[in-house]
Amino acid sequence: MPLTQLHNPLAGVERHYVNRQEFMTESMPANMHFHVVSGGARLFKSLPDGRRQIIGFAHKGDVLPAYPCTHYHYSAEAMHTLRVTCVPTPYLRHLHETSPGACAASLHTARQVLVGLHNRLLMLGRQTARERLAAFLVVQGTRMGRGALWPVDPAISRADIADFLGLTTETVSRLLSAFHREKLISRQRRAIHILDLDRLRAIVAHSE
Repeated sequence: MPLTQLHNPLAGVERHYVNRQEFMTESMPANMHFHVVSGGARLFKSLPDGRRQIIGFAHKGDVLPAYPCTHYHYSAEAMHTLRVTCVPTPYLRHLHETSPGACAASLHTARQVLVGLHNRLLMLGRQTARERLAAFLVVQGTRMGRGALWPVDPAISRADIADFLGLTTETVSRLLSAFHREKLISRQRRAIHILDLDRLRAIVAHSE
């Protein structure tokens, strides 16, 4: 939910987190929502034996969790340096009860989360490795809207991408090299820049 709704300057407190510092823990009471001001976060779920699965990433403008809940349904940790505004859950609950705009925004976000889950099921069940990576790059490149392309967050490692896509790190590295040779992307240090969004979308649509 966009925190442009937060007109009360006392509603949120800014906090900073360093690389791999966990700030939201699965199954714990959801007493706070976190609005990402700068940096990025890694979202994951854990098994009792310590294994974990990356389920997504958060960037500037995102709110965690993106919907009202009593307990956190996943964990989140900082990627490199992260700055967030921490907003008490009761204040967001108050917004939902008094502001139709806030309630509508939350429903819109929940709908986006549901669509994302559907797309992820399709990806893991039917898409090839090449299609999965192309789809990931398209989402990352257009995450701030369709009007401009954004580089993939350099804080997202090859291992992170592989974990999220259900691939090996070697496969991701090989495909990124192939996309680079095909001039679909460019790589500058850790940053990945999209050069041909239409062709990446064609790969996802099985037309290339």
